[in-house]
Amino acid sequence: MKNVVINGESYEVKDGSTVIEAARDNGVEILTLCYLKECGNVGKCGVCAVEIEGKNNLSLACLTKVEDGMVIKTNTEKVQERVKMRISALLSKHEFKCGPCSRKENCEFLKLVIKSKARATEPFVIEDRSEYIDDRSKAIVIDRTKCLLCGRCQAACIKKTGTGAIKIANVNGKRIVTAEDQKCLDDTNCLLCGQCIEACPVAALSEKSHIERVKKALEDPEKHVIVAMAPAVRTSMGELFKMGYGQDVTGKLYASLRQLGFDKIFDINFGADMTIMEEATELIQRIEKKGPFPMFTSCCPGWVRQVENYYPELLKNLSSAKSPQQIFGTASKTYYPHIADIDPANVFTVTIMPCTAKKYEADRPEMETNGLREIDAVLTARELAKLIKAAKINFAKLEDEKADPAMGEYTGAGVIFGATGGVMEAALRTAKDFVEKKELEVVDYTVARGLEGFKEATIDIGGNNYNVAVINGAANLKEFIDSGKMASKEYHFIEVMTCPGGCVNGGGQPHVNNLDIEKIDIKTVRASVLYNQDKNATKRKSHENEALKKMYDTFMGKPGEGKAHELLHFKYTK
Repeated sequence: MKNVVINGESYEVKDGSTVIEAARDNGVEILTLCYLKECGNVGKCGVCAVEIEGKNNLSLACLTKVEDGMVIKTNTEKVQERVKMRISALLSKHEFKCGPCSRKENCEFLKLVIKSKARATEPFVIEDRSEYIDDRSKAIVIDRTKCLLCGRCQAACIKKTGTGAIKIANVNGKRIVTAEDQKCLDDTNCLLCGQCIEACPVAALSEKSHIERVKKALEDPEKHVIVAMAPAVRTSMGELFKMGYGQDVTGKLYASLRQLGFDKIFDINFGADMTIMEEATELIQRIEKKGPFPMFTSCCPGWVRQVENYYPELLKNLSSAKSPQQIFGTASKTYYPHIADIDPANVFTVTIMPCTAKKYEADRPEMETNGLREIDAVLTARELAKLIKAAKINFAKLEDEKADPAMGEYTGAGVIFGATGGVMEAALRTAKDFVEKKELEVVDYTVARGLEGFKEATIDIGGNNYNVAVINGAANLKEFIDSGKMASKEYHFIEVMTCPGGCVNGGGQPHVNNLDIEKIDIKTVRASVLYNQDKNATKRKSHENEALKKMYDTFMGKPGEGKAHELLHFKYTK
């Protein structure tokens, strides 16, 4: 430990700490923009200046290590002038129009401007916005009128995905955030996961909006508009309405969607249960055929892009079961019109997702059934909140409502899809029951839970042992492959999620400022909502879903066979 003095108060701090870590650990605020501790991003913005006794020049708190007896001042006139000067310089490169900005409620830069009382040294005037906006991607938009070159997106991409697909590059004498060779992100090896958007402190990065698609459909009397939300969305939406972290707002979401005018309110958890029926059946079929192993989950579109772009030799190992979004979309254009006596062409299917890559997945040319798009629009949690606020719905005060029954029922297994390890756990619950032909009482496979980068176990199914693994985050998948671990041991079933923590920490979830990221374990808090729903569910295995059983009995047939296999499976190719 080291003894330091900050603003006249003495503190004992960990040896090796930076000044900003020492200050934050003791509740002392130091303004910063670029600092993102979890990704190691430091030294880009110059805002975190402090005065250290004995040094003539100001020091950057994010780069300076504490020393025993160090005397630090964070609020002197010299510091305040330097901070104001740096923020003024940044303002001169930033379109400071907060009214229409998507980040006006949680912009980290705006808070700095207000606290420092800074003003732009010269106005930022834009003559042609087209040279600043890159909206070619199906998932992610880059708006350089807002970009401050803080480097947080680049750092998050390297740390969380291991790809470095988005970067700050010198193009024609200007430093800009861009993809390799200024290509459309979709045409690069980018996973489109949106972790760069989550890291961005301003609106320089955002999702490709589908709001207008949805509005147009809701206003069209010919369209029968149905909506379903992913499991992870119910864990986070309360944050956008000042309800705090870790609030289960499932019932309020159903109510708000009804008030927005959707014709039917369903749930992607139904699709998750569908995916397990098909995926567990496929696992059993592979066991019977002795491969190919390992079978990888295929429900994460970021992971699918990682396989396509980096490991095409593993495409044959991907489960052919469609993701919960696409499998639900398929049923919404086949089974649902059948039971509702509606022309499938009039059904418009909207999903609410915690993910930006789901937008890309929905718009892939292959994702059609009988000539109809399986999913017509994808809204992130953030986009849905905009719609709710625009409609002046008092979300926090809504009475809880329920989903419509046809495709709204779900089990605890469907819920836990939103957390890392959840798909594995849900699949094991059903696979063991199917193989051993009995309803087993043990349903909690806690070995799949937790935030470790790599988890593995050996599971007994029908008297035989099978090696399973859970890989939490794209960067950990890269490490797993590069380490040669997969080649040294036969794995039978592996779950991969691109975003660390799974979908609860997806790129379409509410923004969390850099201070809260350090203080609150967001991933665990959000995941606890899902595990609590699962724990309290009357049915905790996908094959116990009564609405789902009815669909198979009356329309799809047996899982993994005939119509079910034809409609609910998809093989990715190089």
